[in-house]
Amino acid sequence: MRVFNGFSQFWSTSVQFTHPCLGARSHQAFWSAVLSPCVTFLNDINDVLSFYKETVHGEDFEVGRLYRRSVQENQPYPEVFRQTFDNGLTAYRRVPALATDEQRHHLDRCMRAFIHWHFHSSRYRWQSIYPGLAPLEV
Repeated sequence: MRVFNGFSQFWSTSVQFTHPCLGARSHQAFWSAVLSPCVTFLNDINDVLSFYKETVHGEDFEVGRLYRRSVQENQPYPEVFRQTFDNGLTAYRRVPALATDEQRHHLDRCMRAFIHWHFHSSRYRWQSIYPGLAPLEV
């Protein structure tokens, strides 16, 4: 479902309009280079930051990508979680590394906003665990 739902395409398309230096038409080589790490960042960080919501719900946990991978690969869930987190963090660092100095600030802001939204959206329930949760510093 994730591959077809378009949230990563929507995010990437939206980011292109945050500043002219990120426009796809004039920066095609950049977008060709970062599209794959952007999708990895979005998918993996979303999965990591969704685990509590999925665990509380129960049924969502069993159909979640991390749990399914854990079962399919016969790996402990915490190991799969850590690998996914590390992979998402690697992608988080890769995207700005491929950017120009001008693009980097705008990309970083949008990527942090994605993380911030997860921590502060009631859907993901992080505020119920950490009411005074501060923005993520990476």
